[in-house]
Amino acid sequence: MKTKLELILPKMRCPLCGGKFQLQIGKTEKDEVIEGLLCCGENHRFGIHAGVVDFGSQEQEIGNDWSKYLDDKSPEEFDKEIEDAKSEKEKQEQAALLHKTKDLVLEKKPELVIDIASGRGMLLSTLLESDLPDNSCTLVATDLSFEILAKDRLKFKRRFPDKSLVYIACDATNLPFADDTADVTVSFFGIFNMFNLIEKGIAEASRVTKSSGTLLNAFVDIKEDSEGYAKTAEICAQNNMAGTEKMCLFDHIKSIHEKYFSELTPITVVESICGESEHVGDLLPYSGEWYAYRVYAGRK
Repeated sequence: MKTKLELILPKMRCPLCGGKFQLQIGKTEKDEVIEGLLCCGENHRFGIHAGVVDFGSQEQEIGNDWSKYLDDKSPEEFDKEIEDAKSEKEKQEQAALLHKTKDLVLEKKPELVIDIASGRGMLLSTLLESDLPDNSCTLVATDLSFEILAKDRLKFKRRFPDKSLVYIACDATNLPFADDTADVTVSFFGIFNMFNLIEKGIAEASRVTKSSGTLLNAFVDIKEDSEGYAKTAEICAQNNMAGTEKMCLFDHIKSIHEKYFSELTPITVVESICGESEHVGDLLPYSGEWYAYRVYAGRK
């Protein structure tokens, strides 16, 4: 029986030269490659360790820097800490967005799903809980952080011992996949958190999505005349990313998606006002201000 990685290997490419890979397997567990090596025709070599293909990507300086959170706690403890800090309203809204995205994925009956900037694997967890057939669909978790993916893998092995994914630590603006390969590319606020690289992330998602495929991209929108928008603009300017605050505006993000996808359907899942005790650990939305959670469904 081929491993999950072997099954998708023909769809992968070297991010340095675009060449095809050969896989050297050192250790497997069921249908996972735990240790090994990917090598292309130009002899670019990338290791596989702890069940994660490692392309040597580096975490971004702002946004989600997972390494500082995970050193002294298990992924389950980290998840519980974050969830316990949320209000019931936040949890319900989050669940609504996750389940809507999951339903949109299942509608496509995909063979290959690439989750871009997976982070804590919230969407992947929802998909693994669903009736997505493990034998006919391959889920690929990608993130800049090798560490968070290694933690996610162990967490999911404990929760879903009969299911497996492919884990790839890589740059979302240079995915190690050939053009037109994924039935569904999806991101649960992962691309949103890329700040000044958002358009590159959307463009790259378009490149690897099949001509008949779909991108499902979760974003939060706020009002341009809000305090939250002004504060976001200040933070972006301080980090030499002036103008990036437009990522929070519906018309701006819609226009970027439309550059790379011929059909676009923005789906509003949540529209609300942020309470004082809500979203305390998030940059957005701000207390007392309007926000919306949307899934941008793009078809090439």
